[in-house]
Amino acid sequence: MATLRKPATHWALLGVGAVMALAGCTATSEAQRQATNSKPPPTDCTAWVGTDRNAMMGGYLLPQGPRGSGTKVCVPVMMTANPTPTDYAGGDYHVSEFTDDKLKARWRACKEDPACFKRIDAQMQRWLPPNKERATRSTGVVDPSGKIDPEGQVDLRQIRRPAFFAKAPYREGIAEADGRTYIVEFSAPRDAFERIDLKMTDPIKLRGWYIEGAGVDDGKGKKVRALAIMAPGGGGQLTAIQHPDEASYRIDEKTGKTTPVSFPNATTETMGQRWWRENLYALNQAGYDVLAYDRRGEGLSGGFSDTNTLEQGEDVFRALSQLEDGRGLRILTPSGEVLEGAATKGRLLAGMKSTEIPLVLGGYSRGSMSTAWAMTRNYVAQCSFDMPEPNCTPPKGLKNIRGAILLSSFASGAGYVGDSPDLADRNLFLGGMAADHHIVFYPNSATLAGMDRWPTAFFGKGLWDRAESLEGTVAAYNRIRGVKEIVLARGPHSIETWPESDRTYLRERMVAYAKEVIVGKGKLPGARPWTNFKSLVATTPDSWEPSSKPKATPPSR
Repeated sequence: MATLRKPATHWALLGVGAVMALAGCTATSEAQRQATNSKPPPTDCTAWVGTDRNAMMGGYLLPQGPRGSGTKVCVPVMMTANPTPTDYAGGDYHVSEFTDDKLKARWRACKEDPACFKRIDAQMQRWLPPNKERATRSTGVVDPSGKIDPEGQVDLRQIRRPAFFAKAPYREGIAEADGRTYIVEFSAPRDAFERIDLKMTDPIKLRGWYIEGAGVDDGKGKKVRALAIMAPGGGGQLTAIQHPDEASYRIDEKTGKTTPVSFPNATTETMGQRWWRENLYALNQAGYDVLAYDRRGEGLSGGFSDTNTLEQGEDVFRALSQLEDGRGLRILTPSGEVLEGAATKGRLLAGMKSTEIPLVLGGYSRGSMSTAWAMTRNYVAQCSFDMPEPNCTPPKGLKNIRGAILLSSFASGAGYVGDSPDLADRNLFLGGMAADHHIVFYPNSATLAGMDRWPTAFFGKGLWDRAESLEGTVAAYNRIRGVKEIVLARGPHSIETWPESDRTYLRERMVAYAKEVIVGKGKLPGARPWTNFKSLVATTPDSWEPSSKPKATPPSR
């Protein structure tokens, strides 16, 4: 895989007020060289993008057909809303200018301007808990089996198991894993918004599946037990029903524009869950133990707030600790036995300690944010950006975390949001959520700044992903020093809308990465080669998300 120049970033833990000087330690000259190497060339065409943009977008004219032998077509790409100013001399702009301190300072300035405050606060309110952007409790709406009260004392036998999805019309492959699946329930404290703003102090429960694997084959007759901890996207619910014939949008035949379908509906509780379970099953088939649970505030899990990704990153370590020592854990075994506390000790993690079993952390969309925070807390520092006075302590330092899988990622932080009108003011209300409501939603630049400490990473995204521009993904990729890969498709943020061939390829490469970091030799063969930004875009096959496939004439505006 092509490797662009990496930044030589060095860290020093400087204490509370400095918050580790997250931006100031980047070597300016190296950051400038990186920016030059990864800078996208100007777009040279425009093309129609359907879901979820419904707009003409800039892109690159690229040859189609086998080995690029055919005619050229315009391939759209989402660029960043925050390009580095031409006269900027402060090092890495996207690290230095999007720190926790600077995001909060922009919010404070906005609050002094009545027009700014009115506009931005209205946007922020949509994302404050309960998140008005999503129906967060849809499991059990279509079929009442599996519906629970997440805040109550739950009978774990009521939670849907993989076997539920064996029946028609679902017939999902993951049903085969039922005999090795444990229902798990972890204990966790309330997040900062709930504790400080809502005065909630009782603990909550996080619930999901732990699927035991056979071990990753090292090619020499040995199986290595390993665990993948996978975090879903916003609104994702592990056991929610998705009808196989459902689509996430409808196309207007006259205009060509797409309209999103609202869920839950008569046949589908939450869209995208079928694809998500396919990924979990693929990792399990590759030999991994797989842990997947609903994030706090959604689906099977308790909690009012679903938006603080910093807190959700810490939940990973809470789960690992409880899997090891049993304190705060309940499980339902495949044979139907309910165990709690000390009785669960040693039953999972292949009998190993949480600091010993090889780990891969993964996440989709919002789950990529919590994954990025977990990696940052492990390798760089643990900073309480959601508290009135942020405090930083040394990293956890688990040496058994082998890398991160980031799908439709936000991991490069607030500086790389896409250049789109509906995202224009996002950096202002992100500062407000952290400063006034103690919620870290999109990461600040701390995650990006620390990626040179991560051992490996895998990225999968659509070319017009609204959440993080491709420039941001390349910036993150550049910082990874070990095994890494970017897989792209001609599609949007929501991977479930991609053609099946692209989803299959992404899953195959994800599994190849996951196996490599456990039993490989530090190389990831088979990746599509690229040398610069435009050639990276050209690694996408000729398949398209259907509503964006080129036509003789673009849809009417």
